[in-house]
Amino acid sequence: MGAKTVNAYLTGTIEALKSVLFGSKRGIRDVILLMIPQVVSVIVGMVTSILAARGLGTSGLGAYALVLSVSGIATVLSDLGIGQTAVRYASRAVSRGDIGGQLAILRWAFRIRLILSGLVTLGLFAAAPFAEQIWKTEGLTPLLRLGLLGGIFNAVASVPNIYFQSMKQFERNTIVTVGQTLMAFGGILVVTWLGLWSVQAVLIATLTGVGIGTVTFLLMVPRTALATGTEGFLPSPERIRNLLHGPRQDVAPHELSMDAAPGVFAGFNLVSTIVVMVIMRADVWLMGFFLDKSDIGVYTVGARFAMPLTIILSAINAALWPRASASRSTEETVAMLSQTFRLSAIVACLGGVYALLAPLLAPLLFGQAYAGSVTLGQLLSLRYALAILICPVGVIGYSFGMVRVYWWINLIQLAVVLAINWLLLPRIGPTASALALIVNEIISVSIAGALIARRIRAFRHE
Repeated sequence: MGAKTVNAYLTGTIEALKSVLFGSKRGIRDVILLMIPQVVSVIVGMVTSILAARGLGTSGLGAYALVLSVSGIATVLSDLGIGQTAVRYASRAVSRGDIGGQLAILRWAFRIRLILSGLVTLGLFAAAPFAEQIWKTEGLTPLLRLGLLGGIFNAVASVPNIYFQSMKQFERNTIVTVGQTLMAFGGILVVTWLGLWSVQAVLIATLTGVGIGTVTFLLMVPRTALATGTEGFLPSPERIRNLLHGPRQDVAPHELSMDAAPGVFAGFNLVSTIVVMVIMRADVWLMGFFLDKSDIGVYTVGARFAMPLTIILSAINAALWPRASASRSTEETVAMLSQTFRLSAIVACLGGVYALLAPLLAPLLFGQAYAGSVTLGQLLSLRYALAILICPVGVIGYSFGMVRVYWWINLIQLAVVLAINWLLLPRIGPTASALALIVNEIISVSIAGALIARRIRAFRHE
C-alpha cells in the first residue's frame, strides 16, 4: 500500500468519524437523555434496597422481594412488545404529519395494554394462594395481590412515554420517566420518615406515589391519546377485529414497504418478546439446576459490571427506534444503518476496553471470594459491547419486514443457548452461560445481517 493510498484511507476514516461524531449531535444527545432515567432508576433502586433492608429486616425484605418478582412478571406480560409497536407506528404517523393516526395508535396500544394487564392480574390474583404455599410464607397472598396493582398503573403510565418518544421529544420523555421513578421513591421516603416499616406499608406508599405520578403525567398528553367519545370499549365482533388488527396505516406507493397492520407487527413481536425473555433468564434458571448457589452469586456479581453497557444499549435502541420507524425509503434506511453502525462501532470499542478493565475490580470491591467474577464480568460485558455494535442491524431490520423473521431466529438462539448451558454448565460452570450469551449475539447478527443484506439488494433491483 503506497503512501498516497494510506493518506487517502486515513483521511477518509477521519472524515467518517467527524461525520458520525459531529453530524449526529442530536442522536448522541438523545442517547444521553435516555440514559438518565436508567441511571436514576439504578441509584433509586440501590437506595431503596438499603432503606428497605434496614427497615424491614431480612424476612420482611425477602417477602418484599417475592412480591416485586411477581409484580415485575405482571408488568412484562402486560406489555409483550406492545409499547415498541406503538412507538413504531406512531412515529411513522408523525413523520407523515398524521397526528390523528398517531393518536389512534396510542389509543389502540392503551386498550391492548389494559386488556393484557387485566387478564394477567386476574390470573396472578387467583394464583397468589398457591405461590404462598410454594414459598411457604404465611400472609403473602394479600401482599402479592396488592402488588399487582403496579402492573395496571404501569400500563396507564406508558402512554406519556410512548407519546413523547414517538415525537422524538426525548427531553419530555426523560422528565416523565424520571418523575415516575421519583414519585414511587417518594413513598419509600415517607415510610422511612414516619418509621412505619412493614411490607404492606411499603407497597401502599409506593403504589400511591406511582398513582400520583401516573395521573400527573397523563395531563401532559392529549385526552384523545386515551379515548374519544365516538369509540366504545365494550366488546363486539367488529371492535374485536379492529382491536386485533389495529388502526389502519396507509403507506404511499413510494414509501418503504411495511407490515400491513400494527396488529400483525404486534403479533410477531409478541412471540419474539416471549422467546427473548426466556433467553435472558435461562442462565440463572439452569445454573440453579446444575450449580451451587455460590456459583450463581459469583455470576451475579460479574453481571453487575455489565450494567453500564446495558444502560447504553437500551438508550441507543430507544433513540434509534422512532427514527428507524419513521424512515420512508430504502435509501434513507440504508443511509441511517450506515451512519448509526459507525457510531455504535465507536461506542462498542470503548465498551470493549471497559469490558476488559472494569471487572478486574471485582475482588477489590466485593472480596476475594468473588475473584471468579473477573472473567465472568469480562465475558458478560463483552457480550453487551457486541450487542451495542450490532444493535442498528436489529432495529433497522424491522423496516425491511424482518419482524416476520425475527421470531424464528430467536427460537434458534434459544435452542443454542439452552444446549450450550445444558452441555457445558456441569463441566465449566458459570462461564458456559456467559459464552452462550455471546454466541446468542453472533447468531443474531449472522442470520439477520445476511437476510437484511439480501432484502436491500432485492429492494434496489425492483
